[in-house]
Amino acid sequence: MAERIWLDSLEATRPYQWLRLQMNRRLVRFLARHALAGRSGLRLAEVACGSGFAAHLLAQQPGVALSIAADLNLEDYQQANIPGFQASFVLTDLFSAGLQPETLDLVWNSSSIEEIDRPQEAVASMAKLAKPGGLVFIGVPSRYGLAGLLRLLPSARTRAWLGRVYNRAELMSLLESIGLRPVRSTSYLFGTFIGLLAQKPKN
Repeated sequence: MAERIWLDSLEATRPYQWLRLQMNRRLVRFLARHALAGRSGLRLAEVACGSGFAAHLLAQQPGVALSIAADLNLEDYQQANIPGFQASFVLTDLFSAGLQPETLDLVWNSSSIEEIDRPQEAVASMAKLAKPGGLVFIGVPSRYGLAGLLRLLPSARTRAWLGRVYNRAELMSLLESIGLRPVRSTSYLFGTFIGLLAQKPKN
């Protein structure tokens, strides 16, 4: 129990928050280039968003009309206390999101799917929110990065805190299993995470 408390408290430290900030900025640059560029009137949602900082950054990108930060609880968002928050925060569950289906150009998440017991169902719930032809992005810990190395430690609590780790083929298989077509991959935070941007089929 003491180990789990230490791991949870790690998330509140300045070095950890700095790393998370760099991760969010790297993701925003990737999404701006490969999902937003040259488009206008875009509606986006970061589900299971935590603080919602990345959704706040995306709200400031050219072409974005609405950036939603959605999460099951307010704790991380309130603790972050982001000045001039520009996204729209929605209190909702990933599995029964209180958002209109098939209305979003991009639905995305980084660093939550690995902690969910039903990852396929979670990604399918995200995909339902995307327009036909819209995009879904999933980012997860890489089997071949730092998270993968930490998973080798004998501590069950450390492994539970980290969640699942994925390689690119496993992540691709997860997205393809619900009918999404991967179009672009990335790695970020010094290779700790991998991500796939995928397209929902057009009806």
